[in-house]
Amino acid sequence: MTHFILFSFMACPPNYLWQSWLEAQFPGYTQSLSPAEKEEFVDDIVTGRSTTIESYGTMRKRGPDTHEAKSSTDSPRSQAKKKLNLRNTGIKFALDQTVGAAINTIMFLAGIGLLRGKSTGDVYLDVAEQFWPLIAAGQKLWPAVSIISFTLVPVERRTLFGSLAGMVWNIFLTLASGGKRKH
Repeated sequence: MTHFILFSFMACPPNYLWQSWLEAQFPGYTQSLSPAEKEEFVDDIVTGRSTTIESYGTMRKRGPDTHEAKSSTDSPRSQAKKKLNLRNTGIKFALDQTVGAAINTIMFLAGIGLLRGKSTGDVYLDVAEQFWPLIAAGQKLWPAVSIISFTLVPVERRTLFGSLAGMVWNIFLTLASGGKRKH
């Protein structure tokens, strides 16, 4: 369990950056961000400045010490009026389930192997052996997590949501790998 906790601390920052990049490149609820706005959005997320994307592609910044009154675009009623960009959501989903899944699976297998004291050669063999079975098993959980995340969860909370799903996934992996341990 300690290995999974340590791995989670190592994996969260890259996953946060991945989710931020996906949202900046393919906004779920906006039609048009200029390339400069996309770059600024990613930079703000990486540096910790809070940025929200308004309904028509404009950005509004909130500093850590400012408490702005909620505008009419922040109300639940106006949130419901925003139209989900299905094209961008589909692209994010496809990238997350291919590139993101592959990178996360390799990071997981390598990270856990190294935390358990395995040699790099043994880690390489683990990745080669377990990559496709783990990807196949992950298709039972991660597509649903991605769809919920991209359509219902704000970008700044996606890492937390994914981490909670990851906890369930790690319990599954622990139980699945428990029978394969060499004594």
